[in-house]
Amino acid sequence: MAVEKRKARSLMMKLIYKKTEQMFRDFSFGGGMENTNWAEIRSNMEEREKKRHKKNCTVTKRKEIAGVPVDIVAAVGSKNDDVIIYLHGGAFVLGIASYQRMYAEFLASRTGRPVVMVDYSLAPEHPYPAGLDDCYMVYKAIREQRPDKRITLAGDSAGAGLCVSLTMRLKMRGEQLPDFLVLHSPVVDLSDSLDRSINEDINNDFIVKRGAGNTLNTLYIGDADPKNVELSPYTGDFHGFPPTYITCELHESLYADAIWLDSELEEVGVPVRTIEMDGAFHTYGTLGYLTLETARINREIISRIVESGKS
Repeated sequence: MAVEKRKARSLMMKLIYKKTEQMFRDFSFGGGMENTNWAEIRSNMEEREKKRHKKNCTVTKRKEIAGVPVDIVAAVGSKNDDVIIYLHGGAFVLGIASYQRMYAEFLASRTGRPVVMVDYSLAPEHPYPAGLDDCYMVYKAIREQRPDKRITLAGDSAGAGLCVSLTMRLKMRGEQLPDFLVLHSPVVDLSDSLDRSINEDINNDFIVKRGAGNTLNTLYIGDADPKNVELSPYTGDFHGFPPTYITCELHESLYADAIWLDSELEEVGVPVRTIEMDGAFHTYGTLGYLTLETARINREIISRIVESGKS
């Protein structure tokens, strides 16, 4: 496999690990969340985002693309026509705005590419396929506007899963695929068919508990078949997928998804690089340059985004 095993050793990673663990002590994705007030949690997150200090080197504009609300984060003075489309995580029910917008600002400032953050429809108010449809419409509109420009499709957790599902939908419909995928802790199976026992420490994931799937998947999937390729893309054909960069953590609940995807992409000849980190946490790759470990990862990602645009 193309998996590279690394160990998180920096003091900053350890400090952020502890802080993140404390943050999710009172709220993590797990079982028994059917009656959760998701709208209230989203509102609280947005309020925290409004108070966050924004980077002076980027500007964010709110607009609609194909009728879907998006935030466009761009480096000041940047004229680059290549685009990064970012799909946030949050188990299909939340948009953890402050976390993902910080990473979008980072990507925009370091690559010079605008980052389009899709505010896709969320469950349980809008179950599948509403969120995926929104992402598809935004991608199609951008591709039609810039048919010869490179599009990087990036995301974390559920958003990374949507990146895979969107690419699979485009492939099945014979449409132009994104040029590069960046997937932080992706989910590729919502049917609970993958063998997740390969991770003996899965219960150590303090963000996505082992029992989260049944509750959250019910909210998102609704009456659809969980083995539908757009819900569980592991059931699909990955021939012809674009080059892909994956990050995962050795002890996280979605470890099996990332490892399976790496193996499948390699088997069908797709260029793939996967970083397996021991000592981090779910979606740690979105920390940008905050730790030595993620700085190395994101230098590799940025290099591939920038260099690919020169070809």
